[in-house]
Amino acid sequence: MTERKMTMLPEHYEEVKELIERIADYYGPVEENPLLEEQTAEMRRLTGRDQETEEVGNWCFEYWSRASLDETAYFFFHGDLPEREEIELVFWKLKPGVAMEPQALHEKLRYIKTCAKVKAVELLPMEEIVSRFKERFSDWDWQEDHDLPTTFRRAHPEEPWHVEEIMLFGYEEKMLSVTCTNVLEADRMDILQMMEGFGCSTYRPEE
Repeated sequence: MTERKMTMLPEHYEEVKELIERIADYYGPVEENPLLEEQTAEMRRLTGRDQETEEVGNWCFEYWSRASLDETAYFFFHGDLPEREEIELVFWKLKPGVAMEPQALHEKLRYIKTCAKVKAVELLPMEEIVSRFKERFSDWDWQEDHDLPTTFRRAHPEEPWHVEEIMLFGYEEKMLSVTCTNVLEADRMDILQMMEGFGCSTYRPEE
């Protein structure tokens, strides 16, 4: 992700979030919510957008299954969910003289039954790697232990729907998955250089 144009926090933003929560508190069928018409009128007033009652009800119903509260509020103001970019970077370290096709190796390492049988890679120093991540992303929030998965987050109060996240997930110390959500390209490059320092190869599963 490259530098983005910042979106200003809309007026009535917190009121819309509170309204979403109130609508979501109704656990019956959306069409049977006796307050939905009134709540939709309030949503229109707060956001300045003409929205259908059914749409409001459906987006608020169990909104957490598709987006965060802040992302859902963004939707009601803009008509779309905020831009979200997710990139997975996978790292392992092949033993000297070993060559394997990356996709095949990834498939073996990502499943418990086959991961244990893979002898082609060296064990990664996970604690040291996590410590290096903590040093590099020291201004982000993170979990305080060395257990994986470990997640680093950086929130933006001026744009609460936009959260940068780096999640580390280890596979028996043989493979490290680093999922980057909304992470700037410069930060991803730092991760690549960091893992290169551990002698790791990089694989992008979606490529």
